[in-house]
Amino acid sequence: MTTAHPWKLVAPWYRWQRQITEGVAKNPRETRPAFQKFDRPDFVEGFIKDPQHSLRFKEEVDRIFNVQLVAAPIFNGGFFDKKATSFYAPKLNPKDDPKPMRANLVPTGTRKIYLETHRRYYLVVCELHCDMPGFPTASSSEVCQAGFVVRRRVLQVPDSARKPALELLRQIVALEAQVAELDETAPLKPRAAQKRHEKIEKMKADGTFGPKRAEYLQQIATKRQELQQWKDDNGVVTLHEGWVPSPFDKIGQWQLVEETPQDLLEITFPLYPLFADPTVPQHDAKGKTLYFGVIPTSTFETDPRGEARFDERTHYEIRCFVRRHEPQCPRRVDSPDCCGELVWSAPTEAYRLASQSDLQGTSNRPITIQMPDLGELAAQASHLPFGSFSPMRFVQPQSLKPTIADNALKGGAMGAQAVCFFAIPLITIVALFVLNLFLPIIVFLFGLWFLLVLKFCIPPSFQIDAALDAQLTAIPPSVDLDVDLSVSVTSQINEDLRIELSDGISDSVGLEAGKVKDDLDKYTNTPLAELHKSMAAGVKATDPATNGGKPFGPDLLAQLEFEPRVTTEVKVS
Repeated sequence: MTTAHPWKLVAPWYRWQRQITEGVAKNPRETRPAFQKFDRPDFVEGFIKDPQHSLRFKEEVDRIFNVQLVAAPIFNGGFFDKKATSFYAPKLNPKDDPKPMRANLVPTGTRKIYLETHRRYYLVVCELHCDMPGFPTASSSEVCQAGFVVRRRVLQVPDSARKPALELLRQIVALEAQVAELDETAPLKPRAAQKRHEKIEKMKADGTFGPKRAEYLQQIATKRQELQQWKDDNGVVTLHEGWVPSPFDKIGQWQLVEETPQDLLEITFPLYPLFADPTVPQHDAKGKTLYFGVIPTSTFETDPRGEARFDERTHYEIRCFVRRHEPQCPRRVDSPDCCGELVWSAPTEAYRLASQSDLQGTSNRPITIQMPDLGELAAQASHLPFGSFSPMRFVQPQSLKPTIADNALKGGAMGAQAVCFFAIPLITIVALFVLNLFLPIIVFLFGLWFLLVLKFCIPPSFQIDAALDAQLTAIPPSVDLDVDLSVSVTSQINEDLRIELSDGISDSVGLEAGKVKDDLDKYTNTPLAELHKSMAAGVKATDPATNGGKPFGPDLLAQLEFEPRVTTEVKVS
């Protein structure tokens, strides 16, 4: 093997067939570095022992979804106008009445990368070959540097051209939502997913599925052509940017860079060679030149204006590289030890970072906060030395003192310097009280009733009685846009639904039942029924008697499915 042969940096051999099957590449030479996902902090050690043992990427979890908001008609005369499935009610103008909206998740196909705080970790893995007949493995001894860079692609759009583009994007997302419904890729609760599946099967049986899907795809293609024409007409360009450091520590900037430069100006991340364990005869790295690197999800770097290097709004991609050692240069300990040729991989799939508050991500790392026992605190406070257990010191150059009269805040005053000591249980009690105090206020003021579904308490907060359950059973399971119910029956169901639900919310969070009902009157009974079912499901889940005796909480093992093992390598001519 000679250095005269060109190199190719491609996917690891056990991902070749998958990328060919998915249409990413036509042959191993065109494959790109692969992402691998893990759930353990010591994931690198596990990868070195068994490179293929990683978590499977799941479409419903590991993809970015667009949120499509559609106005939902309000309740009118006790009749089902149309189906509404959300309580999201934004106000564009403070003087406007809140408008119920239906929120749909539309898959985008973009990879979602969770954060370390979400207990997910990622590697980018690639393999080095000689680009010659047979596609032989290149020797790692000829490499003097290996690494990767994180790039982003952003559009430079004139402000005057943004409005028509936003309208086109809205139309495309709406059409993609229709395709997602037909393909059954938009997430739904089990019952709704079953109804959708039955509807799709019926369409397939009567021959309307194929033409309808083809119609939507054609409309999407047409809208994308219009979007491309908009781009050409308005001089919109795509900028390919890399992170270039400044002379100051932890400060850099996204700047235009070449796709495959020979001079590295960007900040790079290391790739490490993977050596086969000699005690494992069938190790995946045996006879291969594999490299791996940890994908960064956060850094302390910012641009000169303080904007973080990474955020959840931007699309990123990774390019791996190796530097070929020049034979005439003496070997040195430092890397790189020469100015040899840089060989670049194809860009990886585009990805976006999950937000810090991502529901799926935050549920991967549950936290238990043990609240103090008030009786025990009272006993300890009466028998222990005063001030001995107040470890948190607050030094106040000016103390702020509220004035309380008749159980209400009447004012405040600024006092002199003070040093106060607090016990941690005291701060914890007050913090939880403030949360419980302001949650109903936020829910009521902004109409964010769906937030109540994100809170469960044991004993259950919401006691929905048998009368409401009886009324809900009167609603046919197939209730949708075409409802064949008399106005009188539907009106009675709607009225009972509002009364019982408003009473339950009032008892739980302390809101006035009459005001809750007035606010819920703006919605059809379909979203109210869905809110009830979510709360009722939460009540049952939190009750060990109805949950198989198991304690309630997120199932940390539900998403942990491993990639199937590949043993046969794709033959390369």
